[in-house]
Amino acid sequence: MKSLFLTGALVGASLISSDVLAVSCAGLSSWASNTVYNQGNKVQHSGRAYTANYWTQGNDPTTSSGQWQHWADNGVCDTTASSVVPSSSVAPSSRSSSSRSSVSSSGVNCSEGNPSVCSSRSSSSVSSSSIGFCPTYAAGTNYSLGAVVTNAGGTYTCKIPGWCTSTATWAYAPGTGMYWQDAWTAGGNCSGASASSVSSSSVTPSSSSIAPSSSSRSSLSSSSASSVITNNGRDLVGYWENWHWPLEEMTSIPNYTVLNISFPRINSDGSLFLGNEGGYQNNPTAQQIAAAKAQGKKVLLSIGGANATFVLTTQTQEDNFVNSFIAIKDQFGLDGIDIDTEKGLHTNPNAQINLTNPQYSADYLVRAIKRLKARYGSNFLLTMAPETAHTIGANLPGNWLGQYNWGVYLPLINALRDDISWIQMQYYNTGSMPGKNGQFYNSATQDGLVAWAEALIEGFQIGSTGVSYLGLPANKVIIGLPASTAPTAAGSGYTNPMVVKAAMRCLRSGDCGSGYKPAKTYPDLRGIMAWSTWEDYVTGYSFSNAVRACALDNQCN
Repeated sequence: MKSLFLTGALVGASLISSDVLAVSCAGLSSWASNTVYNQGNKVQHSGRAYTANYWTQGNDPTTSSGQWQHWADNGVCDTTASSVVPSSSVAPSSRSSSSRSSVSSSGVNCSEGNPSVCSSRSSSSVSSSSIGFCPTYAAGTNYSLGAVVTNAGGTYTCKIPGWCTSTATWAYAPGTGMYWQDAWTAGGNCSGASASSVSSSSVTPSSSSIAPSSSSRSSLSSSSASSVITNNGRDLVGYWENWHWPLEEMTSIPNYTVLNISFPRINSDGSLFLGNEGGYQNNPTAQQIAAAKAQGKKVLLSIGGANATFVLTTQTQEDNFVNSFIAIKDQFGLDGIDIDTEKGLHTNPNAQINLTNPQYSADYLVRAIKRLKARYGSNFLLTMAPETAHTIGANLPGNWLGQYNWGVYLPLINALRDDISWIQMQYYNTGSMPGKNGQFYNSATQDGLVAWAEALIEGFQIGSTGVSYLGLPANKVIIGLPASTAPTAAGSGYTNPMVVKAAMRCLRSGDCGSGYKPAKTYPDLRGIMAWSTWEDYVTGYSFSNAVRACALDNQCN
């Protein structure tokens, strides 16, 4: 479903050389925030050339360039062009790929992996006007607003104390961290004067090169993020990724009624870890979660992801899982748990769950969830986000491999069907899959969304096991979709919101046009899920803005 972290090692050496060789910007129009750009469109902005990686509008190339982002940075413009800004005055991108190197005025590569060579860093990160004594930056020091430090040959002023104080040097070390510009301003007066008094010879990043604050994010949406959400028995679910800096504050996220924190670390002993130590995760505080809940949102902890292996094969692992989840839930005030594991979950080949003599990871997981439900009662939410192969893929006799992968969630759903709040199957990253009628359908189509939802609701025989998947009420079924066309949202399956609304209209009312029509209508179909709120945010919440009224108010025309 999703990658836990994207490392800069994936970026090729060609990106490093783009800052060494100037490119011609002749004939390139200047980037405009209100213009729609499609894949391959080229622009110039702040003295650099960029190519759109996919559809984008309003995403500043300076802060949205990199291998997996909206823009590819082609390099500094040839200075012979009249519109070019000198490279020494261009602030480094706070959202560029982590392996991109900056180049000092002497031509020395100042790579993140070798900060010792950055003493000759260009004027974009070095202040020549600092006076007095500036202490050397030390990670974890309690820096206040306006504190000035030296690091990597430059002088920097703290603008966000929480990030300046962070121990995550790879992210916030001034001048060298991947996201240092979110925490620091280049330059500073070591005598204690404010950053605004720095002389013009020191360069500070422009506002366009700084990631949006939480307040500016909320303004991207046409919906008011501060208003209390009511869902009338329907939901719009968003996965909240915890590997982004700066923090995407839950209270600034509009439209969604449910937020799934994705993901805690899963230890080999079965225990879970959710924290910000070491800079590997960036999670909200209990106070921030409480504020989101005050808006009417539910907040769950999602377990798994695309890369994490989740295995429970002993009583000790089950106990560790339960006890660690209880500690996290009670600390953060969570509303429930979401199971989104895509690796390591095994089921008995007979498609049954054995609670008295557990042997497989699915057996122990069901026992663990029943313990949590018994502890917290009926208000404790239990959701799941299986892939199509884990569910409807076992709709044909030859496709049952529950011990390993195909259909592996079906015994879980059967065993927990009275406890489940809803299932939000991933209708993406999949090939064609069968509906209840045995016919195959594709993702990102009205027929696919309709036929697959019908199969989840009505049930079917699990391969040739002789055991049937019993299905779920429509108010326990949510359609899961990517929030954007970006590769980080999904490899495939992004669905035009108009198609999404047509499928919802078909399922709830029977108005299917010329498309596949299910035997029944499901007016209480619960809603829509999106991966992820971050992917939705970077496109101005265009997906959730488009589907919200349909998901929650049944306005699907």
